[in-house]
Amino acid sequence: MQDLLNTTTYKPVKRDPTPAIERKTASKLLELHRSKLLSKSLYHQLLPSASVCPTLFGQPKIHKTEIPLRPIVSSRGWPTYHLARHLATLLNPLIGNTGHHVVNSKHFTDIIRELELEPPDILVSFDVESLFTSVPVDQACILAKHKLEQDSTLQERTSLTPQDIYGLLYHCLSSTTFRWRTEFYKQTQGAAMGSPLSPVIANLFMEEFERIALYTSEHRPKLWLRYVDDTFVIWPHNRELLGEFLCHLNAQHSTIAFTMETESDRSIPFLDVHVTRTTNNLLSHKVYRKPTHTDRYLNQRSFHHPATKQSVCNTLIRRAHSIGDKSSLEKELQHIRSTLALNGYRHYKFNTNPPTTRPVQPEPFKTVALPYIGPTSHQIQRILNSANIRVYHSAPNKLQGILHTHKDKPSHNNRPGVYKIPCECGKVYIGETDRDLNTRLKEHQGHGRRGEYQKSSIILYSYKENHQIHWKDSKLIAPVLNWHSRRTREALEIYKHNTVPQDIGFVMSDI
Repeated sequence: MQDLLNTTTYKPVKRDPTPAIERKTASKLLELHRSKLLSKSLYHQLLPSASVCPTLFGQPKIHKTEIPLRPIVSSRGWPTYHLARHLATLLNPLIGNTGHHVVNSKHFTDIIRELELEPPDILVSFDVESLFTSVPVDQACILAKHKLEQDSTLQERTSLTPQDIYGLLYHCLSSTTFRWRTEFYKQTQGAAMGSPLSPVIANLFMEEFERIALYTSEHRPKLWLRYVDDTFVIWPHNRELLGEFLCHLNAQHSTIAFTMETESDRSIPFLDVHVTRTTNNLLSHKVYRKPTHTDRYLNQRSFHHPATKQSVCNTLIRRAHSIGDKSSLEKELQHIRSTLALNGYRHYKFNTNPPTTRPVQPEPFKTVALPYIGPTSHQIQRILNSANIRVYHSAPNKLQGILHTHKDKPSHNNRPGVYKIPCECGKVYIGETDRDLNTRLKEHQGHGRRGEYQKSSIILYSYKENHQIHWKDSKLIAPVLNWHSRRTREALEIYKHNTVPQDIGFVMSDI
């Protein structure tokens, strides 16, 4: 990770830039709200609060030699995170409108299913090296602005003008900072892998890149299909010209570099599809798994909702039917059957027919996510379904939460939630904050310095009883997302009945 950070892509910064970026983001949103370009509900939805600096972590590419790291910036909680998600929805209709765009593996197999090759044709795959961090942000934002100006449906999606979206887009993509251990860094070029905007802006740029590259090439491929940074190409010319075409691609832009892989044993992988030339010059296709694939899926004994475990079977069978052709389907289904048996599904219902698509149901009034707790969850689900409320179940305990994670954990007090402040008398104050705890503690202390005793129950109690508050021992009892957990409820009950000063009471509205 240190070797990655020592490149020109990143540079260190002296202090945490999160508060400054949060203020700048809030100022831009407030200006648009006052101009009536953002509705009140959307303004409050995008407004950042209790922002935290994203953390950088490396994801090992175990399928490659020397196992390099893929740098991921976990941007959830970043001041521009919700704004980036909103901008991504506005830009999504602009991509995928070319004949070279591949939506998914099924779309790819549908294209090549009836394709007929000539004997000299060569199957090739071009891959962009580190696409997200190589995309020129300035050019990509200008390109997005031009496409928005030509989009006649933009007014149906938003009241913002192309110039407004351009300003917000550039702000999000140029505010990529993160924390690594105890130091802070800024990304100087490209988009961060982990931002909701990165895939959209990369696709926008690559569509324009491939349009110019293919148009200006002296020798063009018969077929060029691309999924983000991976391409599937049928080259109808000789191999010497193929090398010239690779040089032509790499000469288009200083930051975009392609690597090339040609067919081996008349076969080449693309996405999760293994493409093979047949003797009659057609293309057969089947499911492709990397050599490092372990066939490990959710075990049948895991404490999950039965529908979740059934979806494991349905997903594998649906993929076999959508990707594989007739010659490979039976072998793939046999592999799935043995794989599911190894994961505990020996007596599970296994239907080799493709899962049927359920009829479209009317949208419910509400949806709710609840932890799965066994038979009681099924009873609750039936009751809520009768009230037109859709229920989604999550597993309350996972190995992922028990085992050590490779990510650096942020400070526990940098999150919102339920907290306690102890007093020298042994009693504690219970509060709730929608911002990070450190900010809320400073507000309590500020009320004490200014003598605003009525604005803070803990300050009023300290003033009346002449007690010292142990601010350094204050801590978060439970984050906001964990209120449903049994441990949190038990902790709150203990504090409520045994330790809370009578003059303060059980405060749960201190936001």
